[in-house]
Amino acid sequence: MASTSTQLQNGASLPFGSSFWKYDVFLSFRVEDTRNSIVDHLYSALHEKVIFTFKDDQRLERGESISPTLLKDIEESRFAVVIFSENYASSKLCLEELVYILECQKTRGLTVLPVFYKVNPSDLRKQSGSVGEAFAKHERYFSEEKEKDKKEKVQRWRNALTEAANISGWDSETHRAEAKLVRDIAINILNRLGYNDSSILEDVVGLHPRIAEVMSLLEIALDLDDPCIVGICGMGGIGKTTIAKAIYHQIHSVFDGSSYLANVRETSEKHGLESLQKSLLADIRSVSDSEIKITGIDLPGTLRNAVRNKRVLVVLDDVDHLNQLDALVGRLDWFGRGSRIIITTRNSHLLAKYGPGSRVYNVERLNDEEAFKLFCCKAFRNNQPTQGYEGLTSSVIRCAGGVPLALLVLGSLLFGRSIIEWRNAIDRLRQRPNTEIQEVLKLSYDELEHEEKEIFLDIACFFNWESKDYVIEILDACGVHADIGIRLLEEKALVTIRDNKIYMHDLIREMGRNVVYEESPKEPGERSRLWKREDIFHTQKKKKEKKTISVRALVWECVIC
Repeated sequence: MASTSTQLQNGASLPFGSSFWKYDVFLSFRVEDTRNSIVDHLYSALHEKVIFTFKDDQRLERGESISPTLLKDIEESRFAVVIFSENYASSKLCLEELVYILECQKTRGLTVLPVFYKVNPSDLRKQSGSVGEAFAKHERYFSEEKEKDKKEKVQRWRNALTEAANISGWDSETHRAEAKLVRDIAINILNRLGYNDSSILEDVVGLHPRIAEVMSLLEIALDLDDPCIVGICGMGGIGKTTIAKAIYHQIHSVFDGSSYLANVRETSEKHGLESLQKSLLADIRSVSDSEIKITGIDLPGTLRNAVRNKRVLVVLDDVDHLNQLDALVGRLDWFGRGSRIIITTRNSHLLAKYGPGSRVYNVERLNDEEAFKLFCCKAFRNNQPTQGYEGLTSSVIRCAGGVPLALLVLGSLLFGRSIIEWRNAIDRLRQRPNTEIQEVLKLSYDELEHEEKEIFLDIACFFNWESKDYVIEILDACGVHADIGIRLLEEKALVTIRDNKIYMHDLIREMGRNVVYEESPKEPGERSRLWKREDIFHTQKKKKEKKTISVRALVWECVIC
């Protein structure tokens, strides 16, 4: 891609500032023919596949003039799906809109995709049947006014309709089932947008609003602004990587160069930072890794030369140390104006390095409706539970706590199993957390320093939902630096502070408690912390008080007893 222009499908080019598409799809339709039918169904299908679509919900017949705002919406769309219905040609507004859509096809690279909905494409091309009757009315109307320019307008409408009807599209008569028609259109557009990795859009429940939040921080349309870095932050399994992948595949084509580096933490540990640097430069320069020569991990000159005059997009997935940003990003002012760097991380403090040039989006867990939909998709391959499983479904969803990873893992685990097996699984979950989920969450704990680990375990065992000031007072008395420790836990998405109270997600809390449990699975008195009454009473009964038990355990024992 050239540095100053974007090549369009028909060979034309535009200034780079015009190459950003605000919408993937602009829907053109006549409300009276399609209300509560194909338009609403198609919009929902596109929305679910994270295809940004413009639909005028307040669309009314307003004569033949199109508002400047609507014209701009057409200009800023990659595709125009024109739904030709029985009375489409009777609408002056629809015909005028079609004329402008075809104009944008020639001048701005807009792709036109016609849908023939309960109307014969031949009638549109030949302008016969109801289409011919509609144009006869238009001509009589303008003939009475005896205005030459308006008569010419009708001819433009005729030409536009004929031209659009000759474009290959979808015919509802050949699909029969409207659901299949809508699905085929959505998949076709998805493929045209370049979503080559099908796993990106698997289980995309709740993805759309989260992508919109990140897109608002990226401000891609402002191609003359300074480079910026956006962090997608949150606990393990919350969906950071899924969001980053979807955004990358949606917007990378509007940049001069782009690179998506997956699993930065793991790759740097196994192969070193130099391998990631080579991949980054190879992507931006569009060459093979073998052609990239880097001495050591000193990147500044090489990276600066590669990106200084380019508007580039770089996505770094799973960053956990500052040295990774130093090696792969360096300084923001090395990058060309309008460049964007996205990182996914569990540690939001890494972004502080870039000051005003950094922005943070903390991924929220799924709400009840989203969690229900995602879990049912995995556990039942449907959007509703099988009869008899409703109560069990609610119990599992509560255990997952709105974390997509947990919902996917548990849904897959329980798919096709009997009610008895579900009950056993739920009972086991209440006693011991799922290993696969815990392994992902425990990565954040393993990276903590010793003192932060101690504070984390204390909160997990004793202080969830307690006042921050109270917790700091107690932990300071135990000889740790609780204030900075809690702050570090918050930056790593292990705790949240709300209304001066410390909150830990149930899955993270269970992970912490499981760490303590594994210290001595069979003998509670050998563990560093005791929080269950039965374990404390058991320890007292066996007269194990003289064994090494944490001061924290004794303090908490006094509180609950």
